[in-house]
Formats: sequence, structure tokens, C-alpha cells
Amino acid sequence: MPVKIRLHNQTESAEQHFENLHRQYADALHRLRSHVDDAIDTHEFVRASETAMRRYTNRCEDAIADNYPQGMVDNTSQIARLGNRVLMSAQNEAENSEEPAFCERVNNAANLVRSAIPPMVTQAKQVAMSPRDTGAANAWRNANDRLLDSVRAVGDAIAGLQNGRQSANYQDSLNRASPYQPPQQSSQILRSVPPQAPTPPVIHNKVIIREEIPAPPRPPPPVEISPPPRPPPPPEYDEEEETRAFWERYPLPQASHQPILSAAHSLHQELKQWSSQENEIVAAAKRMAILMARLSQLVRGEGGTKKDLIECAKAIADSSEEVTRLAVQLARLCTDLKMRMALLQMAERIPTIATQLKVCSTVKSTMFGTSMTIGPYGEQVDGSEEDIEAMEQLAHNAQNLMLAVKDTVRAAEAASIKIKTNSGLRLRWVRKPMWSNF
Repeated sequence: MPVKIRLHNQTESAEQHFENLHRQYADALHRLRSHVDDAIDTHEFVRASETAMRRYTNRCEDAIADNYPQGMVDNTSQIARLGNRVLMSAQNEAENSEEPAFCERVNNAANLVRSAIPPMVTQAKQVAMSPRDTGAANAWRNANDRLLDSVRAVGDAIAGLQNGRQSANYQDSLNRASPYQPPQQSSQILRSVPPQAPTPPVIHNKVIIREEIPAPPRPPPPVEISPPPRPPPPPEYDEEEETRAFWERYPLPQASHQPILSAAHSLHQELKQWSSQENEIVAAAKRMAILMARLSQLVRGEGGTKKDLIECAKAIADSSEEVTRLAVQLARLCTDLKMRMALLQMAERIPTIATQLKVCSTVKSTMFGTSMTIGPYGEQVDGSEEDIEAMEQLAHNAQNLMLAVKDTVRAAEAASIKIKTNSGLRLRWVRKPMWSNF
């Protein structure tokens, strides 16, 4: 399309249109590159780029051997382009982190790449102008090796391998410098002991006098009193088993018949893969799903009173505040800025929707005792217009709340990878085996 616009057309409008297309194309490429960088792992991308750069290096060697300057130019251009992409990825990774040691390590490695690209390009131009010059080829090889080493250093810095390697080398040097030697057996030292004074003679009269005194009677042996039997330990409360038993009593309904219970089931299906042991976010979210199923019962009139409905809605709001508090606490400790913002954006939706759900539940509780017909699957088939509207709003808020909690749990699981190790926060994301859900 740009070629057709510029072909035999030198008008000002064509120039502006071409510039607009060029700007839109550049913006689209920038957005695409940003999405790709967000979707893939940076360490794997750097390793793949290094592999591709070595492949283009082999092609450059073939071009030098075949005396093909254009092949040298094309392949070195690809090497430089990949080096710049590695440099951009390293800079983005450092800007997206708040861990000082990680940022310093990545920035130092990125500076090596930045300083290694221009010499490689300069030496490649010399080789392209004189492919038979052995000195120029060797100079390019040295510059290209420095570039490849710097790219590998970027991958090691992102993966955190550099410190471990240095510590291993340091430990090896310590072992070589001070090899372990088993302790020698200490020789026995003989020392002279001064002679002791002779013991005084035994006075037998005193002994005889002591024997004439009758000994006191021996006290009776102590009576062994057995301690009372230990009470049996209280039965262990297995929250996972209780949760599984609860949902076995509530099979999955059709969404059109019981939308609130369907929303609770949707959250339960998302959470049942995670164990709630040592994970307060998952435990609070599982309690919310159970409370939402209970709310569905109360709304359909299956037992309970107006007070029970209000208290259930209040318990859901309290659990929502707990999930939000834990998510915000985790976000503050996350060193990845993008993951932190995603988690905060997900978590800030929960309090608003929970408040709306609480208000709708209060409105619904005022309609207890009114004429209302319940269908065979628990759905409302008859009632006043206000009652039907309140039911629809309540179901809509319940679905939005369960979806917000589900998204928050997913974002929290992703952000847990990039938390500060010395923060003291402990969240274990342990996947339950598949057979435990049946």
C-alpha cells in the first residue's frame, strides 16, 4: 500500500497519508513487540536469541570462506538486531523490577551488550570490504565473541545464575587454599603426680560406738501413684474434606436456573486445584464460595430467615475484605511492577462489588414473606416487578464478585513468584492431585 501511494505521486496529501501509515505501522509493531515480551519468559528469549546469533555467526564464517561480502553484511545485521532486542529486553526487565541487586546485575550485563555491538558492526564492515583480510576476520571474530559472551551474561543475570556461579567458584578456591586435613590424634602426656599424704588410721572405737547406736527405722517405700489417663485428642478438623463434602451436597445446576449457585460453583472449580494449607488467600476464597452457595439457598427460600440472609451477606463482605487485604499485602511485596499493578487492579474491584451485593441482599431480605413462586429447579418464575429486578441485580453482583475473586487468585499466584525473600510472607501454592477432587 505505501508503494502505491508514493508511486508517481508527489502531492502533499500523499506525503501526509504515507507518514500517517508509517506511524501507525510503527506503533502496531511496538505494541506487538510489547505483547510478545509480556507473553514469553525473558530468560528463554535471551537464550533463544543467543542460539540464533550463533547460527548467524556460522553463516558469517561461510560467507568469509566463500568470499561473499553481501552474506557477511546480511548475517551481521541479524546479529546486531538480535543484540539490540536482547538489550531492550534486559532494560525492560530491570525497569519492571524493584529489587536493587537484580536491577544492578541486569543493568551491568546490558551495558556490556551495549558496548559490544558497535565494535562488532565496525569490524564486520572491514571484513565486508576485504573478505580475504585475515586480520580483519580475526578482529571481527574477537568482537563477535565478546558480544556473544555479553548476551550470555544477560541471560545469567536474569536467571540469577551469576551469583551462584561466583559463590561456587569462591567455595572451590577456598577448598583449594585450605584443604581439609583430619585432626591428628593427640599424644598422651605423662605427668608426675606428687605423692599424697597417708590417710589417717581408722579409729575402731568410734566405729564401735556408732554401731551401738540403733539405726532409725527404714521409711516405707513410696507408693507409686499412676497419673490420670490422658484425654483423647480432639478430632482433627480437615477443612479440605469439609469443603469437598459440602460441594458434594450441592451439584452444579444450570446457570439459567440458579445463577448465584452457578457463580459459586465456578469459583469452587477454580480453587479446588489449590490446597488451602498455608495459603490464606485460597482459604478465604473457598469460604466465600461456600457462603455464596448458602446465600443462594436463602434467596430461594430454602430455610432461613431475614436475619440469616443479612448475616450471610455480611459474612461474604467480611471474607471479601480479607481477600482484598491479603492481595494488597502480597502486591506491596512483589518486585515486578506489571504483576503488582495487575494484582492491585483485580483486588480493588472486590470491595465495591461486595458492598453492592450486601445492599442487594438487604433489599431482597425485605421481600421475605411476599408472594413468590419457585420453579422445579429453584428459579423464580413469578413475583412482583421489584422482586424480579432485585433478584436479577443480586445474581449479577454475585457473578461479578466470584469472577473478581477468581481473577485475583490467579494474579496472586503469578505475583507470588516475584516476592521479596526476606519479607516474611509465606504463601504456598501447592496443587492438589487430581484424584483428591473425586
